[in-house]
Amino acid sequence: MFKNILHSLFTKGLVAIINFFILIVSSRYLGVSSRGEISIFILNIAIIQIINEVYTGYSLVYFIPKFNIKKLYILGLIYTLIFCSLSNVVVVFLNKQVPGYAWLGYIVSLLIIVNTFNCVLILGKEKVKIYNFLNLIQPLLLLVGLGFSLIVLKEFTFNAYIFPLLLSFVVAFIFSTFIVLKFDFKSSSQKTFDLKPIVINGLLCQTAVLMHIFCNRYSYYLLPGSAKVGLYSSASSLIESVLIISNGISPVLLARVANTGNTLKSSEMTLSLSKASLLFSFCAVLVVFLLPEDFFLYLLGNGYVGIKRLMMLYAPGILMVSFFGIISNYFSALGKLKLILFCNSFGFVISLIAAPLLIKKYDIDGAAYTVNIAYVAVAIAISIAFFVSNKLKFVRLITFKNDLQNLKDLVASKN
Repeated sequence: MFKNILHSLFTKGLVAIINFFILIVSSRYLGVSSRGEISIFILNIAIIQIINEVYTGYSLVYFIPKFNIKKLYILGLIYTLIFCSLSNVVVVFLNKQVPGYAWLGYIVSLLIIVNTFNCVLILGKEKVKIYNFLNLIQPLLLLVGLGFSLIVLKEFTFNAYIFPLLLSFVVAFIFSTFIVLKFDFKSSSQKTFDLKPIVINGLLCQTAVLMHIFCNRYSYYLLPGSAKVGLYSSASSLIESVLIISNGISPVLLARVANTGNTLKSSEMTLSLSKASLLFSFCAVLVVFLLPEDFFLYLLGNGYVGIKRLMMLYAPGILMVSFFGIISNYFSALGKLKLILFCNSFGFVISLIAAPLLIKKYDIDGAAYTVNIAYVAVAIAISIAFFVSNKLKFVRLITFKNDLQNLKDLVASKN
């Protein structure tokens, strides 16, 4: 498990660096308004993906060791084609898509959803290295394509980003499909298959994810003008790079707990990894704090004045996510999705109420204030649920002896 975590962290680190360069290049050469259009386009796809991943999302990891994987896969493809199409129609009907890019949005969202479905199956089989490779190849291709559009084609509009995005997911989709089709489907042919628990778990999981995303992204629809959306989304993306630590640990823990079940060792390891993630994430935020704003303006351009202050305003919420994100994946691996939904609902309700009020009063700063309040509420709720359900004493939050031993055992383990 420790080797998988190291491999995952290394890959997530590379992905974060690549995404950082993508952000720099797109911000510097496409401008703050185009960054706003990119953010809206990606947010629309993310919402479509969340809705469609009721069946094909990461909640499926819980069922992969237990169900007939061939039936899982075939039904998943049919489900995706139907519901992705319906979701895109709704987005266009509500006039939320970037004008002139409705069909491209549909194609990109379909590719992303199927590719993610393939990656879920790969992760469920604990093929972590292949899973990490697939998560690395797509942003790398996007960066290369973006550079080609700017340097060779001299394209400095939204198109310079969107077409490389499409091609990168075409390649990722081909690779991931090839890997999945090589699975031994016969070995699970005798296992049962039941659609009802998959859909119920998926609905709970994706509703919880949507609530989590709306804690931050809901503000995109409330900020006045694409330039402010571009500034806020860029600040969010930069400080969210800190989450590579949590995101590197979470999928490995998710797959392991899903296959081993709820044990005292699993809960202890989850808490220790959550605290380690918080500690290292705090160190990363401290490094960002020490960097002068001129550094970010040099990278992004003078249109991003105030971006460091926004990043620091948003940082407390990110630290909360670095802690409770791992616990959330622990509950997801155990199929306790109602609990995750209940906890995330606190942040969602706070965002719906506070965002309009705080943005109206504090403008773009109000969006960051909203995120912090929402994420603190979620962190408190999910921490209480974790400690109560595992009968752990709350003093474990501030004691580290067991954590050091748990991490030593993790390093020493061969599995």
